[in-house]
Amino acid sequence: MKKDKYLIRFFQVGNGTKGGDAILIRLFDDKDKEHLVLIDGGYKETGDKIINYIKGTCSTSHIDIVFNTHPDRDHISGLVTLFDDKDITIGCLVLNRPWKDAKFTKDMFDDSKITDRSLVQRLKDNFNQAEELESIANDRKIRIERAFAGVCCYDGLIRVLGPSKTLYERGLLASDKTPETYIEAGLGDYSPAAYKEEVYDSSQPIEWFDDEQTSAVNQTSFVIALDLGKQKVLFTGDAGKEALNDALDYYVSIGGNPKDFTIVQLPHHGSRKNIAPSIINRFGNPEYIVSCPPDGESEGHPSRRLMNKILEINPKADIYFTKKVNFVFHENVPVTNCEPQKPATVYDKMDGR
Repeated sequence: MKKDKYLIRFFQVGNGTKGGDAILIRLFDDKDKEHLVLIDGGYKETGDKIINYIKGTCSTSHIDIVFNTHPDRDHISGLVTLFDDKDITIGCLVLNRPWKDAKFTKDMFDDSKITDRSLVQRLKDNFNQAEELESIANDRKIRIERAFAGVCCYDGLIRVLGPSKTLYERGLLASDKTPETYIEAGLGDYSPAAYKEEVYDSSQPIEWFDDEQTSAVNQTSFVIALDLGKQKVLFTGDAGKEALNDALDYYVSIGGNPKDFTIVQLPHHGSRKNIAPSIINRFGNPEYIVSCPPDGESEGHPSRRLMNKILEINPKADIYFTKKVNFVFHENVPVTNCEPQKPATVYDKMDGR
């Protein structure tokens, strides 16, 4: 694939305080043939946006690979819409299915009435949109692959950095979507959002709350690296702090350097529960992109505290949002239906607790 011709489109997803993720990557081979990769599909209406964009703008209606980072509705619902469109062809769906890929057995759970069959059904019921997507893919004879850290495609151009299989299983065991288990998952307790507002005082360091945790199922989210030579992009889905550190540690183990990432997607729509200053310090000076809803600040999407903390660590950091517009990183590919955007500046007020 060419490394000097690409377009990475972060779709605007959701409205009000509810956001999501949908990212289309347009790549071109040495013969200038276009190849499409999709990471997540947002909500149902986002699926329609993706379909219309591909049909109206791209030179192909075939998607080589679709990644579903994890089966939350704001990431997977639009994929169901997309897969229902027979004009769009799909080569491979990368989807981790809890009822199949976690290899759980009834002996791992407290409820003695659970059988291996009922466990599978309970997981399918609790992750019903993932099962629906699997069913559509099977009907259309689309190949389904699972993925953990180390899986790559296009000769390493795209590489899954996380989760590891161990972290995937731990995240599911600790999730409220699986039955009670006697196995200690070792993940922190999820902290529900209950934000107060405080005035930002630039003369004082911003206090950080290291005890806050994202949901356990978010720790199972894919973390994906795209290597375009001078541009290295990190897609994080809804990964939590443990998942991000685990993925970056793996990246280091294969010879990568987190400081080389030039574009970093902040996880979970810019939530402060998913990242920490210590993780920000592992990066160099990337551009940050946040997939977030128009009015999400009240629910910490994005966290104004996190945005201010990043700018405290690096006052020259560029942070961009998809609140009301699509956002594109590109080289040698024309851009349509996208507006110029200035980087974020410090918020006068931020979320406290």
